[in-house]
Amino acid sequence: SINKYKTSFRHNKKKEELEEKLKKREAMAAKERELLAKKEEEKRQKELKRQEQVEKRRREAEKQRELKKKKIQEEAEGRKNEALKRKQELEAQKVRELEERRQEEEARLEEQRKAEQVEKERRQRAEEARRK
Repeated sequence: SINKYKTSFRHNKKKEELEEKLKKREAMAAKERELLAKKEEEKRQKELKRQEQVEKRRREAEKQRELKKKKIQEEAEGRKNEALKRKQELEAQKVRELEERRQEEEARLEEQRKAEQVEKERRQRAEEARRK
């Protein structure tokens, strides 16, 4: 009976030791799973941050391209306006020159008309003087 008791005791003790080992193993496995989950979460967060940075750089590059495009368009518009302004100035100058020539011609014709009038009056006076 004592032998039976000893065997039973040893058997229970071994069983308890095995259960203890199993509990420790399960605790370790749970800890490892927790660590793995934590690492995975950190990895995921890192990847999210990286993607945000990539997106931020992409948006910044897009913004720079838009600004460059706008600047080029404004410069082209400026050159176009300058050319138009020069063309208008040249046309205005031509108009002024034509008007000046017209006025000079008018003044010359007026001068000629006056000279002819004076000549006509002088002939009339000479004619009258001859008649008298």
